[in-house]
Amino acid sequence: MKLKICGLQTIQDIEYVNQADIDYAGFVFAPSRQYITVKTAQTLKKALNPKIKVVGVFVNELPDFIKNLVADKIIDLVQFHGNTEFALPCPTIRAYRMRTKADITPTKCDFALFDSYTTGTDGSTGKTFDWRLIADYKDKPFFLAGGINIDNLQAAMTYNPYCIDISSGAEQNGIKSKSKILEIAKAVKEFNL
Repeated sequence: MKLKICGLQTIQDIEYVNQADIDYAGFVFAPSRQYITVKTAQTLKKALNPKIKVVGVFVNELPDFIKNLVADKIIDLVQFHGNTEFALPCPTIRAYRMRTKADITPTKCDFALFDSYTTGTDGSTGKTFDWRLIADYKDKPFFLAGGINIDNLQAAMTYNPYCIDISSGAEQNGIKSKSKILEIAKAVKEFNL
């Protein structure tokens, strides 16, 4: 099982995930409290361990903007939120905001991502959804997101996602926490043994 820490914004955040030896780092290019600019993303990517892949997070973004980030090797995967999805020369992830099983629609993306539905926001709600909705999902390897933290991590991993995706669950007072990131990474590694 892989681990993604999403919403990285500072060099300090990068130092924490490098130390934790995670699999994916999430850079948010959509309007949110975790938004970063392309310039910041370039700086963070340079400091990131090259074996950690960067996932760019987008909500209804214009294709050219995303294609440029991929071409410039600032991001390695693309995570689509909202209504847009298109082919790219890199792996892609379709995000679903879960209320019922009917929220899962067909996708040509390589991965699915299941997150909580909250009115007025497209992600990083810090709330879980009913994971039983995805208990029998087999179409694509999937990322499980939405309110996962050290307290419910073991339960989340029993659903056998390809990757656990944590954002606010790796924070203290809205800032990424070194101790939480290391603790979460250790738990995922132990689960894989």
